[in-house]
Amino acid sequence: MASFTLNRSVLSAADDPLDRSAVDPRAAENLMRWVGAAMFVLGSVTLLATLPMPDPNTSDHPALRVIAVLLGLGAVFVWTALPGRRWVARVTVVYGILLVSALMAVTRPIEGTPFFYLWPMVFSAYFCSRREVAADLLLMWTTLALALFVWSDDPMKPVLLISVGISVTLITLVVKLLAEHVTAVIRQLVTAADTDYLTGLLNRRAFDVEFRRQCDRARRSGLPLALAMFDLDHFKQVNDRHGHAVGDQVLRDFAELLERELRGGDTLARVGGEEFAVVLFGVELDDAVAFAERIGRELQTRGSGATPPLSASAGVAAMSEQEPNPPALLLVADRALYAAKAAGRRRVAVWDRGATRVEAHMAGERLAVDAA
Repeated sequence: MASFTLNRSVLSAADDPLDRSAVDPRAAENLMRWVGAAMFVLGSVTLLATLPMPDPNTSDHPALRVIAVLLGLGAVFVWTALPGRRWVARVTVVYGILLVSALMAVTRPIEGTPFFYLWPMVFSAYFCSRREVAADLLLMWTTLALALFVWSDDPMKPVLLISVGISVTLITLVVKLLAEHVTAVIRQLVTAADTDYLTGLLNRRAFDVEFRRQCDRARRSGLPLALAMFDLDHFKQVNDRHGHAVGDQVLRDFAELLERELRGGDTLARVGGEEFAVVLFGVELDDAVAFAERIGRELQTRGSGATPPLSASAGVAAMSEQEPNPPALLLVADRALYAAKAAGRRRVAVWDRGATRVEAHMAGERLAVDAA
């Protein structure tokens, strides 16, 4: 069964144009917004700043003023329309390429105008997918050729087309590859920061984040949610008698056992040395107790020559009006776990209506004890 572990492969940035937003979606969108708006603003300012300078041919100045205004409007559009709208990024690139091509068509002489192609193409390389970058390069080559061979009278048209096209393409591809590499490194760092190195499960830091998300999801949907805390009994004795290598294998085996019993919407984490937490989404308290009892019974049958016989204690609680948030639910589940251990271990304790109910989960045996 699937589970919410972070032991997964790194996805390519080509699959998702904003893959780095997996780290912080709002930060990625905000960066795109700032860069897009700055690109248009600086382009407009650059054009207006060149108009007062000495120019042997001022016939292009009216057209340059119009393009400067269009660049300013582009900045306003990006700044106001981008939040929450992924398609605005595509409009930004296409609009930028078309304006640079218009500059190529009207500027006399062309001189350094082709360098402006780098602005929208670098934006595309960093924020867009490979397929989108390829489409943008095609648009750049096509409109560059049209601007040179239809409207420009520059005698170096073929040289400009080849030199500008190849140079911009090369820089775009290098930036795209670097962006994908950075994204892959970021994903690996995020995975390492959120993963327990021994079991491959979520660690406590990542669990707290996912636990809050699951509780918010349960409140919005009106579905139940339960938390089961597990602690391997006498685990220190396993390390002392059999060595830490065996102890590590015991932890990995128990993690695998829990993973096999999970459904797709559940969350599993190692939150302490031999302590594990399972968030059961859409599960009532009784079903969560049954889950914990099943884990206990299966664990008792797994002893072999390679690993010693094991048992576990468990504490179970369900989200309710009395425990409406993650800290409160975690607190009462931990209290139930402590009650199970205090009652002799190898038991499931349930927090229900402000008190614990301790039950044995030995195969074929059921015992209930009320505790304050």
